[in-house]
Amino acid sequence: MIQAAVIGGAGYAGVELYARLSAHPEVGGVAMASRTRAGERLEDVWPHLRGVAGTFVTPDVAMQDADVVFLATPHGQTAPLVHQALAAGKRVIDLSADSRLNAEVYAEWYGPHPHPEDLLQARYGLVEAHRRDLDGATLVAAPGCNATSMNLALLPLAEAGLLTGQTPVCHVVTGSSGAGRNANDLHHFPELNENVLAYKAAGTHRHTAEVEAVLGRAARQGQHAATHGERDESMRVTFTPHLAPLTRGIHASCVVAVGGEMDHDRLQALYRDRYDAEPLVRFADDLPHTKSVAGSDLVHVAVRHDARTGMAHAFATIDNLGKGAAGQAVQGFNVAFGFPETAGLRLDGMWP
Repeated sequence: MIQAAVIGGAGYAGVELYARLSAHPEVGGVAMASRTRAGERLEDVWPHLRGVAGTFVTPDVAMQDADVVFLATPHGQTAPLVHQALAAGKRVIDLSADSRLNAEVYAEWYGPHPHPEDLLQARYGLVEAHRRDLDGATLVAAPGCNATSMNLALLPLAEAGLLTGQTPVCHVVTGSSGAGRNANDLHHFPELNENVLAYKAAGTHRHTAEVEAVLGRAARQGQHAATHGERDESMRVTFTPHLAPLTRGIHASCVVAVGGEMDHDRLQALYRDRYDAEPLVRFADDLPHTKSVAGSDLVHVAVRHDARTGMAHAFATIDNLGKGAAGQAVQGFNVAFGFPETAGLRLDGMWP
């Protein structure tokens, strides 16, 4: 049985990892680590775990007996932990941004990478696009939540060559839990409640780099491209994230011109053929709701064709803590280790 460590277990993604790994048939134990909460009981930090035995430990202690280390820690702080774990012979699932891009692109969006040599081992963990690349991976980079929603909304179009020379425009509505447990002024209840606001607009959100890398590879080489997080000058995406008074959920709405040869039936067939065999993707005629994926590790995808303008409207919804974080990380772990892809994952949402 695999022994797992979760570093950053006092955060939302960390406790969601604990829930999935504790239910995983191939995981024998989960060590929960937190630099700030070490020594505290799990149930004192997370009241919904009342009655669950366990205490938070330091990252060093958690890593000692682990076969795989899940890092749910902020970008910039994670790369040294990745380096430490790899040097100790551990396999790593990184939920931060520190392993998603190559060193050059990372520096453009986040600053210099402290351990660029480790990026040579990294594999981008969007399973639906890079499943074959993940087999046996020692370092899996779990994608960003906004990037996941946009990439899965647009991936069939990229693979069909319909994004070449185009600039998709995406509007992404996201819940407040994506910002983590340490709230800032915008996430203070009186500010967020009954309020919707755009932020990091006009191409300034860092997830842009992931989307352009993934869709560029898909358009250039198909879904099993071998490159990792490189810049693609031929692919440009613009998106504006919006913060909404939701705890969980991301709704991506992407629009791109597909020309006069495409129609509604062809678009539907393109998406259905691409996603029907994917265990975590639900493609349907109905437009997706965030509530229909809340609490699950699923993504709901839909597409429409505007015959008047020749535009495709592609939609995707995910739970930012599920398919956008912990669920996606466990899915990548499953593929890397050769386990059933949905082991430990949640395939039902929480409606209402």
